[in-house]
Amino acid sequence: MPDADRRGTQGIRAAVRELSGGLGDLATFLPLAIGLIAVNHVSAASIFLSAGALYIAAGLFFRLPIPVQPLKATSAVAIALAVPADSVAATAMAMGGLFLAISIFPLTAVLEKVFTRPIVRGIQLGLAVLLVKGGLTMVIGAKEMATLSLGGVALPAAALLAAASAVVILLSRESRRYPASLVVLAIGLLGGALFVRHGAVGALDGSAAWPVPRFPADWDARTVFLTLLLPQIPLTLANSVVATVGTARQYFGEGADRVTPRRLMVSLGTANLFVGLLGGMPLCHGSGGLTAHYRFGARSGFAGVLVGSLFVLLGLLYGNSITGLVGLISPAVLGVLLLYVGIAHARLLRDVVAFPGELAVALAIGVVTLATGNLAIAFGLGLLLQATGKAFRVLLLRVRAA
Repeated sequence: MPDADRRGTQGIRAAVRELSGGLGDLATFLPLAIGLIAVNHVSAASIFLSAGALYIAAGLFFRLPIPVQPLKATSAVAIALAVPADSVAATAMAMGGLFLAISIFPLTAVLEKVFTRPIVRGIQLGLAVLLVKGGLTMVIGAKEMATLSLGGVALPAAALLAAASAVVILLSRESRRYPASLVVLAIGLLGGALFVRHGAVGALDGSAAWPVPRFPADWDARTVFLTLLLPQIPLTLANSVVATVGTARQYFGEGADRVTPRRLMVSLGTANLFVGLLGGMPLCHGSGGLTAHYRFGARSGFAGVLVGSLFVLLGLLYGNSITGLVGLISPAVLGVLLLYVGIAHARLLRDVVAFPGELAVALAIGVVTLATGNLAIAFGLGLLLQATGKAFRVLLLRVRAA
């Protein structure tokens, strides 16, 4: 094969791997996005257009596969309470203004003191627990599909799709030769089209949808600031900023020099102001999403550019029917993706295994997250445990010195 053809083939394969990695975090993104569209009437076009624009910007600036995710606590509460779309948009703008303001101050030293290695690893472990728990819930709860008879044995189609997805991921976990997440998503789309919504593909509306920028008009200050914004702030600082920096350094070493707390806060702030004007959903980065992108093959910012461009096209071309399109993907398949990412994310704990004190703090955060389902509570307990351990060590040294 001529060198030019070989380079072209290698370039195509690299692009496919980057796209596969870029789509590896859809299991986190899609359920909350669909919920906000269906329950809160947030514009699908605005969600995908704004998320796509941030993906492209983050890929070009950070030059790494930095993820773009919904603000999880905010989105979950908004869906549970059926908060109006304008209040969701106002929350995004408030979050954007807050993080731009915080980024002005030199907080690196403060963040390093608060978010020590065991705290960061504990947050990563707690997030891994939530991902695994969410994945299991999606796999077990996927009962909307048909039951197939194989050899006289009745098997749920969802279970077969989940098993097929798991096999694909397991066979590819140590290799980047083929795009695992693309194969898994194809399985999910095909399964959904065959066993759930037979007429969904034909019902897609290809008319363009152009979001109109505007300030949110009908929003409730109490709901925005106390219910949606306040519980999210420590989680965003912990996972979207500090843990994302730590995870990037673990995977990319010196290649992650552009990923700093201040730059991530500026990115989050600017993006959420843009989101609020478009009426989309509040966005963040995240250490779990970075693991998803990395484990499924992404190694550069090109992954963000590819998936961002895809999101923008989907938002503009299929904004009026995108919920039906993404709804084709079986929850069982998305659940398997979450399970794999959660297990891979938990492996980041390895560098504290040799340090019993640090390991105890990290495990405590993980256990409390499992027990309460609340990473913020676990984070607070981890800080308390770390402070108590430090005080005990100081007291012990003084007793020995006396």
